[in-house]
Amino acid sequence: MQGSRELQWRRFAITLVVLVAVLFPAAVAALYVLDPYGSGRVTLIDPPGVRAQGTRTEHASRARDQAFDSVIIGNSRIQALSPERLTALTGARFASLTIPGTHPKEQLTLLRWWLRHRQTPPQVVLLGTDAYWCKADPTLTPVNPFPFWLYDEDPLVYARGLARFSVLEEGLRRIQYIVGARERSRPDGYWDYDPIYVLQGFETPEKRRRLLEYKTEVPVNDTGRFPALEALREAVREVPAAATVVFMIPPAFVTGQPKPGSAEADTEARCRAALGEIAAARANTIIVEWPGTRRETETADDYFDQIHYKGHLARVLEDMIAQRIRAARGA
Repeated sequence: MQGSRELQWRRFAITLVVLVAVLFPAAVAALYVLDPYGSGRVTLIDPPGVRAQGTRTEHASRARDQAFDSVIIGNSRIQALSPERLTALTGARFASLTIPGTHPKEQLTLLRWWLRHRQTPPQVVLLGTDAYWCKADPTLTPVNPFPFWLYDEDPLVYARGLARFSVLEEGLRRIQYIVGARERSRPDGYWDYDPIYVLQGFETPEKRRRLLEYKTEVPVNDTGRFPALEALREAVREVPAAATVVFMIPPAFVTGQPKPGSAEADTEARCRAALGEIAAARANTIIVEWPGTRRETETADDYFDQIHYKGHLARVLEDMIAQRIRAARGA
């Protein structure tokens, strides 16, 4: 009896191993062809866009959309800019590839992915260059998870990334999307966070009190180097010379700016100077910023917190950015 049980378990184990060895590669191969995130590696099944699934993965498809020749890249500090309005103001066709909580490494990954999929020359690259570009970390380590495998050129890296249960679930949703059972995410990627912040209570007296407290995102970096800006210098060399590159330093409320004479203020000054050198070294490159204190950085009603400005201030920024772009393009 004991021998019979051992034989049964051995057969079960062998069967399980065989099934895994056969079915697992087959499932990955099916996902590769199905392309849950619309990365375009296989275009056998390639409907326009993807379902609403979160910007970290949606942008793999959105960046391939040839309806857009210009792009906004950054985190939530540039997210409020409307690609639709910038399109109307400049004539360049903008999509937003902004992702909340991302840092330079993720944003440069998106820039290269977008450039790699242009079939016509890009017109404008608008990049949010906030305080995270001033950090000393030479590895540019992300703070939040990001699917780098999805944007990797190596098909083996991509295939390994597909081997996870969450991707299998997305593959099933992809089938629903293909047959019309799920709606497409917004093509231009715009995500208005004003209603979300209001629902989260950012207009309450407590949040307003916190807005008036000093809290800067600018780091202290006394190493003499800005690794993210060094990576940016290399990345913009990949942008065609005829395209306009805009570095936008997002505004911060007065309580989010470094205190004069502080180590943070010194880091910010040196970081902006380094960014200026990158801009000066490339034609058709401009910096848009609101330095220091001014009405737009001292009006509490324009901000949810120290670094997130409201939509009506974003409209002012869009006007200024568009004016600078038109001037750079001779329009």
